[in-house]
Amino acid sequence: MRRVAELRGLAWLNDVPMTELFAWEYGPRNSEMARYLGGEDLRALGRLAVAGGMLPEGTDLATLAASFTAVSAGANYSPLDKRVLLVANQAHTPSLLAHEYVHALQDQHFDLLQLLTARPYNFDRAEAVFAVIEGDAMNVQRRLESGEAYARRSLDEIMRQEDERLKSYRREMGELFPPLLTETFIFRYRDGARFVEEIRRKKGQSGVDELFRQPPASSEQILHPEKYLAREAPREARLDERAFAERGWQLVTDTPLGEIGIRGLLLAALAPPVATRAASGWGGDRAYLFERDDGATLFAWQTVWDSRRDAEEFFRAYNGLCGRTAERIDSGGEQILWRSDGRVTWVRLQGDGVLILRGDEAEIRALSQVLRG
Repeated sequence: MRRVAELRGLAWLNDVPMTELFAWEYGPRNSEMARYLGGEDLRALGRLAVAGGMLPEGTDLATLAASFTAVSAGANYSPLDKRVLLVANQAHTPSLLAHEYVHALQDQHFDLLQLLTARPYNFDRAEAVFAVIEGDAMNVQRRLESGEAYARRSLDEIMRQEDERLKSYRREMGELFPPLLTETFIFRYRDGARFVEEIRRKKGQSGVDELFRQPPASSEQILHPEKYLAREAPREARLDERAFAERGWQLVTDTPLGEIGIRGLLLAALAPPVATRAASGWGGDRAYLFERDDGATLFAWQTVWDSRRDAEEFFRAYNGLCGRTAERIDSGGEQILWRSDGRVTWVRLQGDGVLILRGDEAEIRALSQVLRG
């Protein structure tokens, strides 16, 4: 605890107890934390992702996220309990404990619960905040392990090393969880570690503290730190919700998915370099889930890009994703219609934006005419 406080540059305000839990206790405790930190938001996000064809039917994202955490970590700092929870009968290394103690320091100085439960819910912003929290803990953990050698490594080398460490993790978790969840989780650690170290080198430890007072607004700012330093905010990408309301559709939830969400989605069908490149021109987005009184669902997703070329690249990549599981039933110019499992997906390129609708064929065809008009 003393060494962590020295490396992090923060003083302990309170003691931090540790509690060992058996596996059957540890899993439910993680579920309780996941529910508190946004269980309803995650369930709504899961329904949105299912409606958009991003996750299989019946997926409960809140339960999935809790399970993901439970099977991927042997220790956790709980901001609910203000203590470190350990899985009993496992070896816990000093570096692992250091990582969790950093979270305790963060909580004492910056109130993690307030950061993680900011409203209105925004998936992209939440992932950026997680990347700061985990990247800061990884930074202290690696400096504890490597000493001064860590400061001599290039930022690209730090990124490669973290990616290499996570290879087996990605392979094992990839057998249980979809890329959308696996890659966003890895992003928090790998990209978060690089981001925090770049800020630390440019602005010192006080600059890292500032990340908690003025968190990044998007995963794009984590992936491209110069955009955080320039305070480049995401572009607005809202649809005219009245056009949907006039046809009897009620909004259930909406959120940006961000550059990392798009990358994770595309990784289901594309090689990592291709998915990364296709997502990197992201300017802003907003995904919507609508429902009707008869229980029908409709997915709508407006994306905007840094340039027309970036929009075209995403248009091609997303249609490549659709082509893996769907049949092309109509196309012309800058729009393509796909059918799969009784639902259709309309993908339209317009200027520097790409609009995607998914739902009942008759309704999608009608809405596409309205939105084109």
